[in-house]
Amino acid sequence: MSPTPLISLQGVTKGFSERPLFKDLSIVIAEDELVALLGNNGSGKSTLLKILAGLEEPDSGNVSSRKGLRCAYVAQQEIFDNTLTVSAVIEQHILANGIDPDDLARRSSVALGTAGFHDGEAQVSSLSGGWRKRLAIASAMALEPELLLLDEPTNHLDIDSIAWLEEYLASAPCSVVFVSHDRYFIERIASRVIEISQRYPNDYISSDGGYADFLDYRESLLEQLEQQRASLANKVRREVDWLRQGVKARTTKSRSRINEAHRLIDKLRSSPGAVRRAQLDFSATQRKTKELLKAEHISQGFNGTPLFSDISLLLSPGSRLAIVGPNGSGKTTLIRTLLGDLAPTAGRVVRAPNLRVAFLDQARKQLTPEVTLKRFLCPDGDSVHFQGESIHVAAWAMRFLFTHHQLSLKVSSLSGGEQARALLARIMTQDVDILLFDEPTNDLDITTLEVLEESLDSFAGALVLVTHDRYLLERTGSSVLGIRPGGSSMYASYDQWEQDRAEKPRANVPRRDEQSVAQRPPAEKIKTRLSYNDERELKGIERALAKAEELLEKTQGRIDSGEFSTNSHKLTELCSLLTEQQAEVTRLYARWQELETLKQSFGRVPTS
Repeated sequence: MSPTPLISLQGVTKGFSERPLFKDLSIVIAEDELVALLGNNGSGKSTLLKILAGLEEPDSGNVSSRKGLRCAYVAQQEIFDNTLTVSAVIEQHILANGIDPDDLARRSSVALGTAGFHDGEAQVSSLSGGWRKRLAIASAMALEPELLLLDEPTNHLDIDSIAWLEEYLASAPCSVVFVSHDRYFIERIASRVIEISQRYPNDYISSDGGYADFLDYRESLLEQLEQQRASLANKVRREVDWLRQGVKARTTKSRSRINEAHRLIDKLRSSPGAVRRAQLDFSATQRKTKELLKAEHISQGFNGTPLFSDISLLLSPGSRLAIVGPNGSGKTTLIRTLLGDLAPTAGRVVRAPNLRVAFLDQARKQLTPEVTLKRFLCPDGDSVHFQGESIHVAAWAMRFLFTHHQLSLKVSSLSGGEQARALLARIMTQDVDILLFDEPTNDLDITTLEVLEESLDSFAGALVLVTHDRYLLERTGSSVLGIRPGGSSMYASYDQWEQDRAEKPRANVPRRDEQSVAQRPPAEKIKTRLSYNDERELKGIERALAKAEELLEKTQGRIDSGEFSTNSHKLTELCSLLTEQQAEVTRLYARWQELETLKQSFGRVPTS
């Protein structure tokens, strides 16, 4: 049986100029779907999301939804009254959507508890960017929607918060359509991926599965399109050669062939082509100094409160360092300390003489909003200097997907993605020893992210990267500095840090890889059955899982009963308990699956 449609678009077209963002889109969103919406900046993803939410009307076409469909929308930028508490924000949102006030306390408490807020009286003004995003999502949750629409939900979230969001959406009792450039997030969450682009015949493609499945599908489709284009180009070439022979168009047959030739030429011009990509290439100074920057046991804190302590690191040409940790752990402060903007409270930072550093901060403070794009890219004259060449500013702008018309626009009028590309274009004109990038992926589309990764790979200088983009971390960070409350550690890779982070709650359990090679026992013979301890653990997990699910069901029943609908404190307490119990059930299932898989594999091991 096919899933029940919630909302459908038929022949929808939308644009804000003569050239539409997309045309004749026909898309159906069904029950229990998790749909990722992709596309380059300016392709119309956010606009399409607003059309689904009923916040904008299409220029043409029809939007139909199931009668009484409950829909919630979370925008890229959340706007809150900073004088309110988090509970008041959610309650206002509930009442503004016409929900029964008698259900206010229950919905508010459930949303706060699920989103991880333990203090409903916390002031909005005290929230970090990540917690403001959580508040926006919690407000949407409180509407108990059948369709949840999220525009860039992972922006400003740290990795722990993204993990929380992944867990929530994976078990959310509604369909979800989300715009995101976070490829890990898409891979782990999406059951379908839709990409909007005028490179495709219908201005979009749709692929079942996650991001990896989408890439396979898109590659196969683009190969087919390229073959069709090549075949069409050959036909056009033959017809153009025929036209050049000067055949007189006196017969109906000749006139018909001329018309057909022009039709083919027009078809080739309008056929889907390769997507344009920004051209990024960062220039290193090529200096051979082995120690570009050295931090020796540095610490940093404010008003007696430590942020991080006893960090030592060395940056040399070719170094790749990723800095990770929860929001508020001091990642940006560490960057500013390395730059010299802040003096460490302990230890010292030694920089090579005449060190040249390019810094991209997450707040984009290097932008000058009131100047034109032309003057921002080229402060003096009409040419920029890049790798020994003089390039006209118009040609330079085209490398970053800007049009000639945009050169006269103020930087403040550009989109977030365009501003990010402008900053990268500015940095590329500098020969530097170290690139310090603080959240460089904000507002960049996936196509530009892929080019950024390629250019960072080939950069000969040192790179320091702060980002929540796990795909970028994995590809470019050869070593990882993990900062957390109470300390910091250096890891050989992002995977090693993530594994250690996952095991921290069980820090008292010895890890198998902590033994040195000399301490490890000799290699055992191939096992043909579970060990006695594994067998006992498997039986114990089955009992523990049944009990954990019973407790989870009991807690959920207490929340749903309405018994505590007027007791917000108790409801928040129960929701926090529910989250912990759900995590325990998930952990037990994962371990049960691991042991069951191991047990079944022994049945396939040949005995001798």
